Amino acid sequence: MKPGELNVALVQCDLSWENQDANYEHVRKLIHSTLENNKNENPDLILLPETFATGFTMRSERIAEPNEGPTETFLKEIAESTNSYVCAGWIQKNPEGKPFNTVSVVGPSGEIVIRYSKIHPFTFGGEDRHYSSGSEIVSYDLNGFRITPFICYDIRFPEIFRRVAGDTDIFTVHANWPIPRIHHWELILKTRAIENQAYVFGVNRIGIAGYNKSVHHNGHSLAISPNGEFTDAGEEVETILFYKAQKKTILDYREHFPVLPDRKDQSKIRFRIAEHSSQT
Repeated sequence: MKPGELNVALVQCDLSWENQDANYEHVRKLIHSTLENNKNENPDLILLPETFATGFTMRSERIAEPNEGPTETFLKEIAESTNSYVCAGWIQKNPEGKPFNTVSVVGPSGEIVIRYSKIHPFTFGGEDRHYSSGSEIVSYDLNGFRITPFICYDIRFPEIFRRVAGDTDIFTVHANWPIPRIHHWELILKTRAIENQAYVFGVNRIGIAGYNKSVHHNGHSLAISPNGEFTDAGEEVETILFYKAQKKTILDYREHFPVLPDRKDQSKIRFRIAEHSSQT
């Protein structure tokens, strides 16, 4: 790794429904064949979608894995074989209740760097009935960058991004985001980058999901710079989007346009509803 640079690879792929072995093999081939055909690309960080090993299933209790289980073992394999850090989603057993929707970051030496559990289950889709909420924002440092991962529906809640704005250089977002609201995905991710003056990398899947094959995903994984400029992986295409983040870009932009220091302590701002009577 060159100090102050980070080569990021966003793996936009199809997923087999509730078939871990098929997904491991598919992702393995996609990553290795793409890197073989792009020998100049040496990713420092590989990003995979939310629950990449199973799809966004509500049969969480049946599929949940322990720490260091099959999915984290697979991520260690990918990290070691590519000499990269890997961040990817899976379903984590919870000894105290419903499983967690989790992403793990695994280093090239096989170490688990962090685990982050989704703070906001997607109630509209019934996720809250099958998954526990996470309760902690977790960041890690890599080659001079402070990186904070979130998962899918989390992006609709800007307050968690704001909690670590200024201290986070890169937000990664791991999703199974469907077509009907894909314009929300694109707009919200760009907004999170602009308002927090940070890189945002959103990795989404493609393909059909669900027990009745009724949920359609079309990708549009995005790499967004702190000023909102972006690269889109495209629609309905299985690909790996490579993007080089520069720490200097973040520092220069924040110095040139210093928005973050103007934030106010929200706890000190009062709210009231004005009394008003109207006559008709």
